[in-house]
Amino acid sequence: MTEQALQGLKVIDLSWHIAGPYCTKLLADLGADVIKIEQPKIGDPSRQEGPFPCDTPNLNASGLFAYLNNNKLGVTLNLKSDQGVMILKELVRDADILVENFRPRVLSGLGLSYEVLKEINPRLVMTSISNFGQTGEYRDYKATEIVTQAMSGFISSIGEPDREPLRAGGNLRLLEYLTGAFAAMSTLAAVTHSKKTGQGKHVDVSIAECGLLQRSYPTVQNSFPTSPSKHTKRYVMLPSIEKCKDGYIGINLLTGQHWQDFCLMTEMYDWIEDPRFTTLYQRLIHKDIFQERFNKWLMEHTREEILQLGKEWRIPVNPVPTFSEMLEFPQYQERNFFVDVDHPVIGKMTQPGAPYRFSETPWKITTPAPLLGEHNETIYCNQMGLTEDEMEGLAAAGVI
Repeated sequence: MTEQALQGLKVIDLSWHIAGPYCTKLLADLGADVIKIEQPKIGDPSRQEGPFPCDTPNLNASGLFAYLNNNKLGVTLNLKSDQGVMILKELVRDADILVENFRPRVLSGLGLSYEVLKEINPRLVMTSISNFGQTGEYRDYKATEIVTQAMSGFISSIGEPDREPLRAGGNLRLLEYLTGAFAAMSTLAAVTHSKKTGQGKHVDVSIAECGLLQRSYPTVQNSFPTSPSKHTKRYVMLPSIEKCKDGYIGINLLTGQHWQDFCLMTEMYDWIEDPRFTTLYQRLIHKDIFQERFNKWLMEHTREEILQLGKEWRIPVNPVPTFSEMLEFPQYQERNFFVDVDHPVIGKMTQPGAPYRFSETPWKITTPAPLLGEHNETIYCNQMGLTEDEMEGLAAAGVI
Protein backbone atom coordinates (compact mmCIF):
# COMPACT_ATOMS: atom_id res chain seq x y z
CA MET A 1 0.00 0.00 0.00
CA THR A 2 1.42 3.39 -1.03
CA GLU A 3 2.14 5.69 1.87
CA GLN A 4 0.35 9.04 1.80
CA ALA A 5 1.95 12.44 2.37
CA LEU A 6 0.41 13.09 5.80
CA GLN A 7 0.24 9.51 7.04
CA GLY A 8 0.82 9.32 10.79
CA LEU A 9 -0.30 12.90 11.45
CA LYS A 10 -2.97 12.81 14.18
CA VAL A 11 -5.79 15.37 14.06
CA ILE A 12 -8.64 16.08 16.47
CA ASP A 13 -11.49 17.71 14.56
CA LEU A 14 -13.87 19.70 16.75
CA SER A 15 -15.07 21.78 13.83
CA TRP A 16 -18.49 21.84 12.26
CA HIS A 17 -20.35 23.00 9.15
CA ILE A 18 -17.95 23.93 6.28
CA ALA A 19 -14.77 25.96 6.93
CA GLY A 20 -13.30 23.75 9.66
CA PRO A 21 -14.39 20.39 8.21
CA TYR A 22 -13.00 21.41 4.81
CA CYS A 23 -9.66 22.17 6.46
CA THR A 24 -9.54 18.73 8.08
CA LYS A 25 -10.85 17.07 4.91
CA LEU A 26 -7.82 18.37 3.03
CA LEU A 27 -5.60 16.83 5.69
CA ALA A 28 -7.51 13.54 5.84
CA ASP A 29 -7.48 13.09 2.07
CA LEU A 30 -3.69 13.27 2.17
CA GLY A 31 -3.50 10.54 4.79
CA ALA A 32 -3.79 12.28 8.17
CA ASP A 33 -5.58 10.30 10.90
CA VAL A 34 -8.56 12.55 11.67
CA ILE A 35 -10.99 11.93 14.54
CA LYS A 36 -14.14 13.98 14.02
CA ILE A 37 -15.96 14.79 17.25
CA GLU A 38 -19.69 15.61 17.12
CA GLN A 39 -22.52 16.31 19.54
CA PRO A 40 -24.35 13.15 20.64
CA LYS A 41 -27.64 12.55 18.78
CA ILE A 42 -27.34 15.85 16.85
CA GLY A 43 -24.02 15.76 15.08
CA ASP A 44 -22.51 18.36 12.77
CA PRO A 45 -25.16 20.85 11.47
CA SER A 46 -24.13 19.99 7.91
CA ARG A 47 -25.80 16.60 8.47
CA GLN A 48 -29.12 18.46 8.37
CA GLU A 49 -28.43 20.39 5.18
CA GLY A 50 -28.35 17.74 2.54
CA PRO A 51 -28.73 17.27 -0.33
CA PHE A 52 -30.46 14.04 0.64
CA PRO A 53 -31.37 11.02 -1.52
CA CYS A 54 -35.03 11.39 -2.54
CA ASP A 55 -35.03 14.69 -0.58
CA THR A 56 -35.62 12.74 2.62
CA PRO A 57 -33.72 14.26 5.59
CA ASN A 58 -31.42 11.78 7.31
CA LEU A 59 -28.52 12.60 9.65
CA ASN A 60 -26.50 9.83 8.01
CA ALA A 61 -27.29 10.68 4.39
CA SER A 62 -26.31 14.32 3.84
CA GLY A 63 -24.37 14.86 0.63
CA LEU A 64 -22.66 17.94 2.08
CA PHE A 65 -21.50 16.11 5.20
CA ALA A 66 -20.42 13.12 3.12
CA TYR A 67 -18.18 15.28 0.93
CA LEU A 68 -16.59 17.19 3.81
CA ASN A 69 -15.85 14.21 6.02
CA ASN A 70 -14.47 11.35 3.95
CA ASN A 71 -11.51 9.49 5.44
CA LYS A 72 -12.35 10.55 9.02
CA LEU A 73 -13.19 8.47 12.08
CA GLY A 74 -16.37 9.76 13.71
CA VAL A 75 -17.20 9.80 17.43
CA THR A 76 -19.75 11.58 19.58
CA LEU A 77 -18.75 13.51 22.70
CA ASN A 78 -20.49 16.06 24.90
CA LEU A 79 -17.88 18.72 25.69
CA LYS A 80 -20.25 20.41 28.14
CA SER A 81 -19.82 17.48 30.53
CA ASP A 82 -16.86 17.02 32.86
CA GLN A 83 -16.29 13.49 31.58
CA GLY A 84 -16.39 14.73 28.00
CA VAL A 85 -13.72 17.32 28.76
CA MET A 86 -11.55 14.65 30.40
CA ILE A 87 -11.89 12.36 27.38
CA LEU A 88 -10.93 15.15 24.99
CA LYS A 89 -7.84 15.95 27.04
CA GLU A 90 -6.80 12.32 26.76
CA LEU A 91 -7.26 12.40 23.00
CA VAL A 92 -5.19 15.61 22.77
CA ARG A 93 -2.29 14.01 24.63
CA ASP A 94 -0.84 12.33 21.53
CA ALA A 95 -2.39 14.51 18.80
CA ASP A 96 -0.46 16.75 16.42
CA ILE A 97 -3.34 19.07 15.51
CA LEU A 98 -6.66 20.22 16.91
CA VAL A 99 -9.02 22.20 14.64
CA GLU A 100 -12.04 24.09 15.95
CA ASN A 101 -14.37 26.80 14.66
CA PHE A 102 -16.43 27.70 17.69
CA ARG A 103 -16.92 31.34 18.58
CA PRO A 104 -13.89 32.79 20.38
CA ARG A 105 -13.90 32.04 24.13
CA VAL A 106 -16.22 29.00 23.80
CA LEU A 107 -13.44 26.48 24.38
CA SER A 108 -11.94 28.65 27.11
CA GLY A 109 -15.31 28.58 28.86
CA LEU A 110 -15.21 24.78 28.74
CA GLY A 111 -11.73 24.69 30.25
CA LEU A 112 -10.20 23.73 26.90
CA SER A 113 -8.26 26.84 25.92
CA TYR A 114 -5.00 26.54 24.01
CA GLU A 115 -3.11 27.44 27.18
CA VAL A 116 -4.69 24.47 28.98
CA LEU A 117 -4.21 22.03 26.10
CA LYS A 118 -0.57 22.93 25.48
CA GLU A 119 0.19 22.03 29.10
CA ILE A 120 -1.02 18.53 28.24
CA ASN A 121 0.73 18.45 24.85
CA PRO A 122 3.36 21.19 24.28
CA ARG A 123 3.79 20.29 20.59
CA LEU A 124 0.06 20.62 19.80
CA VAL A 125 -0.93 22.90 16.93
CA MET A 126 -4.41 24.27 17.60
CA THR A 127 -6.15 26.00 14.69
CA SER A 128 -9.10 28.25 15.52
CA ILE A 129 -11.33 29.44 12.67
CA SER A 130 -13.84 32.21 13.34
CA ASN A 131 -15.69 34.96 11.51
CA PHE A 132 -13.38 37.82 12.53
CA GLY A 133 -10.51 36.18 14.39
CA GLN A 134 -9.70 35.63 18.05
CA THR A 135 -9.01 39.32 18.79
CA GLY A 136 -10.49 42.70 17.94
CA GLU A 137 -13.78 44.49 18.48
CA TYR A 138 -15.74 42.11 16.26
CA ARG A 139 -14.36 38.82 17.55
CA ASP A 140 -17.57 37.79 19.35
CA TYR A 141 -19.91 38.84 16.57
CA LYS A 142 -21.99 36.14 14.95
CA ALA A 143 -22.04 36.09 11.16
CA THR A 144 -23.12 34.15 8.11
CA GLU A 145 -21.19 34.11 4.83
CA ILE A 146 -23.11 37.10 3.46
CA VAL A 147 -21.88 39.11 6.47
CA THR A 148 -18.23 38.07 6.13
CA GLN A 149 -18.40 38.74 2.37
CA ALA A 150 -19.73 42.21 3.07
CA MET A 151 -17.06 42.86 5.69
CA SER A 152 -14.31 41.69 3.33
CA GLY A 153 -15.29 43.97 0.45
CA PHE A 154 -16.55 41.27 -1.88
CA ILE A 155 -20.13 42.50 -2.03
CA SER A 156 -19.40 46.18 -2.54
CA SER A 157 -17.18 45.46 -5.55
CA ILE A 158 -19.41 43.06 -7.49
CA GLY A 159 -22.43 43.77 -9.65
CA GLU A 160 -23.74 46.31 -12.15
CA PRO A 161 -22.66 49.85 -11.17
CA ASP A 162 -26.22 51.20 -11.24
CA ARG A 163 -27.72 48.37 -9.19
CA GLU A 164 -27.35 46.87 -5.73
CA PRO A 165 -24.09 45.05 -4.83
CA LEU A 166 -24.04 41.28 -5.22
CA ARG A 167 -22.89 38.34 -3.14
CA ALA A 168 -20.03 36.44 -4.75
CA GLY A 169 -20.91 32.91 -5.80
CA GLY A 170 -24.55 33.06 -4.75
CA ASN A 171 -25.19 30.45 -2.06
CA LEU A 172 -21.97 28.51 -2.76
CA ARG A 173 -20.29 29.86 0.42
CA LEU A 174 -17.00 30.48 -1.33
CA LEU A 175 -15.34 32.14 1.66
CA GLU A 176 -15.87 29.14 3.91
CA TYR A 177 -14.13 26.77 1.49
CA LEU A 178 -11.42 29.35 0.84
CA THR A 179 -10.90 29.75 4.57
CA GLY A 180 -10.67 25.98 5.02
CA ALA A 181 -7.85 25.89 2.45
CA PHE A 182 -5.97 28.75 4.14
CA ALA A 183 -6.46 27.04 7.52
CA ALA A 184 -5.02 23.77 6.22
CA MET A 185 -2.00 25.56 4.72
CA SER A 186 -1.23 27.58 7.84
CA THR A 187 -1.78 24.54 10.07
CA LEU A 188 0.75 22.49 8.13
CA ALA A 189 3.24 25.37 8.34
CA ALA A 190 2.81 25.40 12.13
CA VAL A 191 3.19 21.60 12.26
CA THR A 192 6.44 21.82 10.29
CA HIS A 193 7.81 24.23 12.90
CA SER A 194 6.49 22.06 15.74
CA LYS A 195 8.28 19.01 14.32
CA LYS A 196 11.54 20.97 14.32
CA THR A 197 11.24 22.58 17.75
CA GLY A 198 8.77 20.50 19.76
CA GLN A 199 6.76 23.67 20.38
CA GLY A 200 3.20 23.95 19.14
CA LYS A 201 1.33 27.03 17.97
CA HIS A 202 -2.12 28.55 18.16
CA VAL A 203 -3.19 29.38 14.59
CA ASP A 204 -5.85 32.12 14.40
CA VAL A 205 -7.77 32.20 11.08
CA SER A 206 -10.35 34.89 10.22
CA ILE A 207 -12.95 34.17 7.52
CA ALA A 208 -13.43 37.88 6.78
CA GLU A 209 -9.69 38.41 6.40
CA CYS A 210 -9.43 35.46 4.01
CA GLY A 211 -11.99 37.33 1.91
CA LEU A 212 -10.00 40.55 2.10
CA LEU A 213 -6.99 38.76 0.60
CA GLN A 214 -9.01 38.31 -2.59
CA ARG A 215 -9.62 42.05 -2.88
CA SER A 216 -5.96 43.02 -3.14
CA TYR A 217 -6.34 45.21 -6.23
CA PRO A 218 -8.88 47.69 -4.77
CA THR A 219 -7.05 47.58 -1.42
CA VAL A 220 -3.80 48.70 -3.02
CA GLN A 221 -5.47 51.22 -5.30
CA ASN A 222 -7.26 52.91 -2.43
CA SER A 223 -4.03 53.06 -0.44
CA PHE A 224 -2.06 55.13 -2.97
CA PRO A 225 -1.19 58.37 -1.12
CA THR A 226 -1.20 60.35 -4.40
CA SER A 227 -4.45 58.93 -5.74
CA PRO A 228 -6.84 61.81 -6.57
CA SER A 229 -9.92 59.74 -5.80
CA LYS A 230 -10.80 56.46 -4.17
CA HIS A 231 -11.59 53.40 -6.26
CA THR A 232 -15.35 52.82 -6.30
CA LYS A 233 -16.02 51.04 -9.60
CA ARG A 234 -17.30 47.49 -9.48
CA TYR A 235 -15.74 44.70 -11.49
CA VAL A 236 -17.83 43.77 -14.51
CA MET A 237 -15.74 42.15 -17.25
CA LEU A 238 -17.47 42.90 -20.53
CA PRO A 239 -18.37 40.66 -22.11
CA SER A 240 -18.32 37.82 -19.65
CA ILE A 241 -21.07 35.20 -19.53
CA GLU A 242 -23.34 35.63 -22.50
CA LYS A 243 -26.49 33.87 -23.72
CA CYS A 244 -26.38 32.46 -27.23
CA LYS A 245 -28.74 30.41 -29.39
CA ASP A 246 -28.62 27.20 -27.32
CA GLY A 247 -27.05 28.09 -23.97
CA TYR A 248 -24.25 30.21 -22.54
CA ILE A 249 -20.64 30.93 -23.38
CA GLY A 250 -17.90 32.82 -21.56
CA ILE A 251 -15.84 35.37 -23.46
CA ASN A 252 -13.14 37.80 -22.33
CA LEU A 253 -11.60 40.54 -24.44
CA LEU A 254 -8.43 41.31 -22.53
CA THR A 255 -6.17 43.02 -25.09
CA GLY A 256 -6.39 45.34 -28.06
CA GLN A 257 -5.61 42.44 -30.37
CA HIS A 258 -8.51 40.49 -28.88
CA TRP A 259 -10.83 43.37 -29.72
CA GLN A 260 -9.67 43.58 -33.33
CA ASP A 261 -10.00 39.82 -33.83
CA PHE A 262 -13.38 39.86 -32.08
CA CYS A 263 -14.69 42.49 -34.53
CA LEU A 264 -13.46 40.39 -37.46
CA MET A 265 -15.00 37.24 -35.98
CA THR A 266 -18.40 38.89 -35.49
CA GLU A 267 -18.16 40.94 -38.72
CA MET A 268 -18.41 44.21 -36.78
CA TYR A 269 -15.78 45.73 -39.04
CA ASP A 270 -16.84 49.32 -38.42
CA TRP A 271 -15.99 49.00 -34.70
CA ILE A 272 -12.38 47.79 -35.07
CA GLU A 273 -10.95 51.27 -34.46
CA ASP A 274 -14.03 52.92 -32.92
CA PRO A 275 -12.70 54.73 -29.78
CA ARG A 276 -15.93 53.90 -27.94
CA PHE A 277 -14.96 50.20 -27.80
CA THR A 278 -11.21 49.77 -28.24
CA THR A 279 -10.52 49.52 -24.49
CA LEU A 280 -12.32 47.68 -21.72
CA TYR A 281 -12.92 50.96 -19.92
CA GLN A 282 -14.63 52.47 -22.97
CA ARG A 283 -16.67 49.34 -23.57
CA LEU A 284 -17.98 49.61 -20.02
CA ILE A 285 -19.02 53.22 -20.62
CA HIS A 286 -20.80 52.32 -23.87
CA LYS A 287 -22.02 48.95 -22.71
CA ASP A 288 -25.65 49.35 -23.81
CA ILE A 289 -24.75 50.15 -27.43
CA PHE A 290 -22.27 47.31 -27.60
CA GLN A 291 -24.52 44.76 -25.93
CA GLU A 292 -27.50 45.38 -28.19
CA ARG A 293 -25.49 44.57 -31.29
CA PHE A 294 -23.57 41.71 -29.73
CA ASN A 295 -26.76 40.06 -28.40
CA LYS A 296 -28.19 39.93 -31.92
CA TRP A 297 -25.05 38.15 -33.17
CA LEU A 298 -25.08 35.73 -30.22
CA MET A 299 -28.64 34.62 -30.84
CA GLU A 300 -27.72 33.71 -34.41
CA HIS A 301 -25.01 31.25 -33.28
CA THR A 302 -24.85 28.07 -31.19
CA ARG A 303 -22.33 27.40 -28.42
CA GLU A 304 -20.33 25.04 -30.60
CA GLU A 305 -20.23 27.51 -33.46
CA ILE A 306 -18.95 30.29 -31.20
CA LEU A 307 -16.36 28.00 -29.59
CA GLN A 308 -15.02 27.01 -33.01
CA LEU A 309 -14.91 30.64 -34.14
CA GLY A 310 -13.08 31.52 -30.93
CA LYS A 311 -10.42 28.90 -31.70
CA GLU A 312 -10.03 30.15 -35.28
CA TRP A 313 -9.69 33.80 -34.26
CA ARG A 314 -7.76 33.13 -31.03
CA ILE A 315 -10.42 34.78 -28.87
CA PRO A 316 -10.70 33.61 -25.20
CA VAL A 317 -14.04 31.80 -25.47
CA ASN A 318 -15.11 28.97 -23.20
CA PRO A 319 -18.19 26.79 -22.71
CA VAL A 320 -20.40 27.29 -19.66
CA PRO A 321 -21.53 23.72 -19.02
CA THR A 322 -24.28 22.78 -16.61
CA PHE A 323 -23.11 20.63 -13.73
CA SER A 324 -24.51 17.46 -15.29
CA GLU A 325 -22.58 18.31 -18.48
CA MET A 326 -19.46 19.00 -16.44
CA LEU A 327 -19.49 15.46 -15.05
CA GLU A 328 -18.94 14.26 -18.64
CA PHE A 329 -16.53 17.05 -19.61
CA PRO A 330 -13.55 15.47 -21.44
CA GLN A 331 -10.92 17.52 -19.59
CA TYR A 332 -12.10 16.36 -16.16
CA GLN A 333 -12.66 12.79 -17.30
CA GLU A 334 -9.13 12.54 -18.67
CA ARG A 335 -7.70 13.73 -15.35
CA ASN A 336 -10.09 11.50 -13.33
CA PHE A 337 -11.12 14.55 -11.33
CA PHE A 338 -14.52 13.28 -10.19
CA VAL A 339 -14.46 10.26 -7.90
CA ASP A 340 -17.12 7.72 -6.95
CA VAL A 341 -17.61 7.01 -3.26
CA ASP A 342 -19.68 4.15 -1.83
CA HIS A 343 -21.56 5.24 1.29
CA PRO A 344 -23.41 2.74 3.50
CA VAL A 345 -26.61 4.82 3.56
CA ILE A 346 -26.45 7.08 0.51
CA GLY A 347 -25.02 4.45 -1.82
CA LYS A 348 -22.74 5.30 -4.72
CA MET A 349 -22.23 9.03 -5.23
CA THR A 350 -19.92 11.20 -7.31
CA GLN A 351 -17.83 13.86 -5.62
CA PRO A 352 -15.18 16.38 -6.69
CA GLY A 353 -11.65 15.09 -6.26
CA ALA A 354 -8.45 17.07 -5.72
CA PRO A 355 -7.17 19.87 -8.01
CA TYR A 356 -3.58 18.68 -7.60
CA ARG A 357 -1.63 15.53 -8.37
CA PHE A 358 1.37 14.05 -6.51
CA SER A 359 3.79 11.85 -8.43
CA GLU A 360 4.05 9.83 -5.21
CA THR A 361 2.08 9.75 -1.88
CA PRO A 362 -1.26 10.23 -3.66
CA TRP A 363 -4.48 11.89 -2.59
CA LYS A 364 -7.31 9.38 -2.29
CA ILE A 365 -10.63 8.50 -0.67
CA THR A 366 -10.12 5.49 1.57
CA THR A 367 -13.34 5.48 3.58
CA PRO A 368 -16.66 7.34 3.29
CA ALA A 369 -17.78 9.91 5.84
CA PRO A 370 -18.65 8.29 9.18
CA LEU A 371 -22.15 7.65 10.41
CA LEU A 372 -22.97 9.56 13.58
CA GLY A 373 -20.90 7.98 16.35
CA GLU A 374 -19.78 5.14 14.06
CA HIS A 375 -16.31 4.82 15.56
CA ASN A 376 -17.09 5.31 19.25
CA GLU A 377 -16.03 1.76 20.05
CA THR A 378 -12.91 1.99 17.87
CA ILE A 379 -11.65 5.13 19.61
CA TYR A 380 -12.97 4.80 23.16
CA CYS A 381 -12.53 1.05 23.64
CA ASN A 382 -9.81 -0.07 21.26
CA GLN A 383 -7.61 3.02 21.51
CA MET A 384 -8.40 4.50 24.93
CA GLY A 385 -9.12 1.24 26.75
CA LEU A 386 -12.63 1.94 28.07
CA THR A 387 -14.68 -1.13 28.96
CA GLU A 388 -18.08 -1.96 27.53
CA ASP A 389 -19.72 -1.12 30.88
CA GLU A 390 -17.97 2.25 30.96
CA MET A 391 -19.17 2.95 27.44
CA GLU A 392 -22.74 2.11 28.37
CA GLY A 393 -22.48 4.40 31.39
CA LEU A 394 -21.16 7.29 29.28
CA ALA A 395 -23.94 6.78 26.74
CA ALA A 396 -26.60 6.71 29.45
CA ALA A 397 -25.22 9.95 30.92
CA GLY A 398 -25.29 11.65 27.51
CA VAL A 399 -21.49 12.00 27.38
CA ILE A 400 -21.13 10.06 24.13
